[in-house]
Amino acid sequence: MTTQRVSSTAADSHMHATTMRDEAKRFIENYRDAFSRGAGAVAEFYAEPCVTARMGNVRVNPTRKDTELLFAEVDRNYRSKGFTHGEILGLEIHPLGSNSVFATVWWAYKGADAKTLWETTFSYNLYRRDGIWKILVQTMHDS
Repeated sequence: MTTQRVSSTAADSHMHATTMRDEAKRFIENYRDAFSRGAGAVAEFYAEPCVTARMGNVRVNPTRKDTELLFAEVDRNYRSKGFTHGEILGLEIHPLGSNSVFATVWWAYKGADAKTLWETTFSYNLYRRDGIWKILVQTMHDS
């Protein structure tokens, strides 16, 4: 009986981790798609507050408006380089307990001709609260 309980718990745990991975994957895909709708749409994916770390700068964004201002600047920079859309080249998702995951995404930044302009990697600490996933921390893998 105890063996079955352990086995059932292990199966439940595996199923929960699989569900979390699927949810996080959909979240990241929707996040990618938000870049075509502007900085406000991107900011909706971030918690209040959140932390972004990129290119040697760590920034605490206390409000969604602060996050939107950051991504308006990021968007201007990307678009000035010809960016039109992103592609997920790779994705690793590691559940961290019952309401969080650590996701690493390898991104390709594409132009109108679908050619890759540049690639980079980001990791995200995602947290689910009241059934809604948000990015708590975004870290660029600086090279």
